[in-house]
Amino acid sequence: MTSLDDRQRIFSALGRHWNPTAATMLAAAGRTVESHASGTQVYAEDGTAALDLAASYGVFLVGHGNPRVAEAVTEALREAPAVPPGAVHPATAALFRALLDILPAGLDRFVLGSSGAEICETALRAVRLARPDRQRIVVADGSYHGKTLAALSLLGQRNHRAPFEPLGGHLVVVPYGDAAAVRAAVADGSVAAVFLEPVLGGAHLTVPPPGYVREVADACAASDTLFVADEIQTGFGRTGRMFAVEHDGVRPDVMLLSKALTGGFVPVGVCALNSTVVAAAGRHPRWHPSLLASGSSVTGVAVAAAAATIAEVRDRDLPARAAELGPRLTEGLAAAVRRHPKHLLAAPGIGLMAGLRTANPAVELMVSIGMGQRGVHTGHSLNEQINEPVLRTYPPLTCTAEEIDQALAALEETLTWLDRQPRALTRAATALLRRQYRIPPRLMLRLNRSPIRMDWQAA
Repeated sequence: MTSLDDRQRIFSALGRHWNPTAATMLAAAGRTVESHASGTQVYAEDGTAALDLAASYGVFLVGHGNPRVAEAVTEALREAPAVPPGAVHPATAALFRALLDILPAGLDRFVLGSSGAEICETALRAVRLARPDRQRIVVADGSYHGKTLAALSLLGQRNHRAPFEPLGGHLVVVPYGDAAAVRAAVADGSVAAVFLEPVLGGAHLTVPPPGYVREVADACAASDTLFVADEIQTGFGRTGRMFAVEHDGVRPDVMLLSKALTGGFVPVGVCALNSTVVAAAGRHPRWHPSLLASGSSVTGVAVAAAAATIAEVRDRDLPARAAELGPRLTEGLAAAVRRHPKHLLAAPGIGLMAGLRTANPAVELMVSIGMGQRGVHTGHSLNEQINEPVLRTYPPLTCTAEEIDQALAALEETLTWLDRQPRALTRAATALLRRQYRIPPRLMLRLNRSPIRMDWQAA
């Protein structure tokens, strides 16, 4: 078990060299230091286990430390972890074959990157090259496509985008789920592309009306606008289909893949493009193949992990598993909303991509803490500026029905306790959360009776 001295060193390092505010918050909350993880379980320093219903917002789709992916990573490390620039790692061919087998028809050109944000930028470059006379980009309100500078220019969350403005006047933000708004935006032929999450993720988790993605794709096709499907959170079975666009039978022009793609072993991303998009980009007067190439070094380890993860998803038919177990989770969450309307507003979800829309940020925090105390990790939004944030539950698709029942039982205990607290408590706590960065950090630690000594500079 980690001693107090060890914990002090850990938090001091976090505060001095990473994020002073996060170090303060973690120390004040008395969080244990995680030791290791396996399957659906995360183990703390003291040996206690917690059911992981967050999975790093969906990254650990095939479970922590998946043996098949671990073996592929180990083999790549032993044989050829990387190759010189200009060479192709053998596992890259295996990955491309696997992608061709599962992607919607027509997506047959691939650009690799090291993150979701990077491949979002790749897609943006492709869009600009293929539609050079069109300047506008349509995105959905609340959407998330990464935080690198170009990716920020596509962000549907103004609070994250605003500090870096001006990022150009090309962005058109429309309400999520409103196909008519998309049709109106693209009708005049000035829009180069629509970037869309088939299920809106993050703290705004929203499942769109049936047929919405199809209507968006049709509006794009009618106006020769490119349709970019961001499946970074939804891909590889999370929603009960291999890709969320399949619920509406849509074939996008571009698809973005990352997060769960390597089972959490190593970051990687794929921008999958239709050959017609690449051909149109090639007609740009200043075209050069390097304009769509990645600037990062994607290792053999990454592509081997990705190929193995896809094999695991297919062989175990994890999309079908998400479709089978999803109602157990989503209906259980919906029942909790009906029993506890004081603090919960809705339970959006599809497959094993679900959550609880909470009355305010303090409710989200208190439910997250209560679940943690009962041995269940949930996906806290970490965004106290949203009025009604969604506490996310994105478990590994390898979870069991019994584990879902365990989580729902912990949720019921937590909400029963919370219902006994006055509404004024969560309102006051929300006001405090929104001012937390102004509270002197040492005072924050004292108020929470933390044994950690603050020896780092406040942000």
